[in-house]
Amino acid sequence: MLSNPSLIKQIIHDFITVGKVPSILFILILFSALSIVYVTEQTRTTIANNDQLLMEQERLEVEWRNQLLEEYALSEHSRVESMARKSQNMRRPDSKREIIVSR
Repeated sequence: MLSNPSLIKQIIHDFITVGKVPSILFILILFSALSIVYVTEQTRTTIANNDQLLMEQERLEVEWRNQLLEEYALSEHSRVESMARKSQNMRRPDSKREIIVSR
């Protein structure tokens, strides 16, 4: 190691007087690099979450369309039954008037 105490004092003195700016710049560069890594990771996580939400949205839209189709199909049957009751005076037969056909 360094045996001359004046050399150690000189190194410390140089570091304090001349080495301040490079040390500060080095710390700032290191901080900037770590910030870039952090922001990149956060961005990737956000994009992955966004992709999952978009897939969920597509799945829910398909389910919604299927529900609308089912509702339309069920309401169409009710509409036909309603029109038959009103315009043709038709009604569902009661159990006494039902005829069961079997082989």
